[in-house]
Amino acid sequence: MKDHSFYQFALTARGRKDDKGELAEDIFNDLSFPKHESDFNVLSDYIEMQSDITLPMSVFDDLYEEYTEWLKSVSYTHLRAHETKAN
Repeated sequence: MKDHSFYQFALTARGRKDDKGELAEDIFNDLSFPKHESDFNVLSDYIEMQSDITLPMSVFDDLYEEYTEWLKSVSYTHLRAHETKAN
């Protein structure tokens, strides 16, 4: 998997007109959010215990699932680019 933090991915959801977009905006505005973290448990604990984010945790769960799928696609695209370059 590629080494992109959840924060980097969350920024791509800013501007959406749904709960995930609202969560992304909250994450962006939270100056203490762990910007270099990708671990689900660390992020989940932070949101539940240290942040002012009030959306249901299911929104975070769904956005994190999108993040893991995005990581797979980024890694696959990166791998294919190297394979193409080698040929």
